[in-house]
Amino acid sequence: MDRGSFLGVLLGALLLAVAIGLGPNPRIFFNPAGTIVVVGGVIAATMIRFPLEHVSYAFTIASRAFFTRAPETRALVAQIVGLSQRARREGLLNLEKSMDVEGFLAKGMLMVVDQSDREHIHALLAAELRSTQDRHLQGQEIFRFIALSAPSFGMVGTLIGMIQLFASIKDPTNIGGAMALSLLSTLYGAVIAYLLAIPIAGKLELRSKEELQLKQIMLEGVLGIQAEMNPTALEAQLNAFLAPRERNPQSRPRG
Repeated sequence: MDRGSFLGVLLGALLLAVAIGLGPNPRIFFNPAGTIVVVGGVIAATMIRFPLEHVSYAFTIASRAFFTRAPETRALVAQIVGLSQRARREGLLNLEKSMDVEGFLAKGMLMVVDQSDREHIHALLAAELRSTQDRHLQGQEIFRFIALSAPSFGMVGTLIGMIQLFASIKDPTNIGGAMALSLLSTLYGAVIAYLLAIPIAGKLELRSKEELQLKQIMLEGVLGIQAEMNPTALEAQLNAFLAPRERNPQSRPRG
């Protein structure tokens, strides 16, 4: 799991628990009616707004964003340069027999081995890049919608509580529950939006940029191997995608 994300969620939950625990009666912060209004309302609105399979996929990629880490770009560049060196040394047909790659890179390398033309390879891989970006944007949109709707349903719960409060003026015994619903609904909505949904959307955006950069490096590497570029020149080209501190020390400019 990404340590920063884990520590952030843990710290946020801990701060809330401490703030609640320091009060005279922590149990007053648990209101079933407020939970139903906010959580139930957010779930219902999200299912109305988006197809169910899209919502399910968004939560799947959210879990991947928090529990998996993208491979290092420097290691990927080294892997592609290694493939380029072997292709020049052994030939593309021999490369296929022991090519230890998978996914996007494997798809591109297999097209190179099959001697597909450059335009065809670029078109197919670029189309997959766009498709990946579209799916990621869809997941981000879902969590941003949750972040927008949670405070809104918190306000709905507040309005319900205020109505009950005014209706209970003649019966003071019911005022406490109505007031709790009014205030806690707003709290629940804010916590869902600002501690969960917005950070998750931001994390998905970050992970999407990382994955797209990796696939762009793979695309350039595959095209370089197809064009039979010198491995040193290919490495220099791929290093342009990396921050200076990530580059192979031997390939950094001197002086």
